[in-house]
Amino acid sequence: MFRLSFSVILLTVLTVLLFLGLGQRVLDRMRLTDGAALIILLLMIIGHVLPTISLTSRAALNLGGLIPVGVGVYLLWTTSHQERLRAVGVTLVTGALILLTDKLLPLQPGLLDPVFSGGIFAGLTATFWGRSRRSAFIAGLLGVFLIDLVSMAQLWLQGLAEQITLGGGGLFSSMVISAFLAVLITEVLGEVREALHLGGDGNG
Repeated sequence: MFRLSFSVILLTVLTVLLFLGLGQRVLDRMRLTDGAALIILLLMIIGHVLPTISLTSRAALNLGGLIPVGVGVYLLWTTSHQERLRAVGVTLVTGALILLTDKLLPLQPGLLDPVFSGGIFAGLTATFWGRSRRSAFIAGLLGVFLIDLVSMAQLWLQGLAEQITLGGGGLFSSMVISAFLAVLITEVLGEVREALHLGGDGNG
């Protein structure tokens, strides 16, 4: 419930900021128009109320989870070839880091909780891999989704008798929060790096 409410509040605030024009700089660097960004935000908000459908006795699909995945695939498809390769690389690194920390560290709330770790890893990786905001956003979405696919495959291999839901268990909120957190981290770290670089030039 907390994750759901938090992501709804986050998306609402981002929508308001978009109308006010305060997020224009980040959106421009992601090569998204105001209209495209607004549609993406509204779709993600709508995704909260979409139902889960049963596919078989052992598999179900959360329809809301398809929206951020679709957004990630759309952004990946509509970018340049070089940027697409970078976004795929950032996504794979993000997924690997989430999986690694999930296996090595104890499960407890905190910054490395999957709700936040996906955005942190995606933002840091995208910053050092060319400071790409679009790659950060895509990796925040799809990197988290990859972990859900891996977890689902593990449960299938273990022969769990209960019905397994793809996109359930707070995945939607995790993907949404991770995507925007990743862009925020990339933007802030990029600005800090530029400020330090300019400061060093000035002192020289």
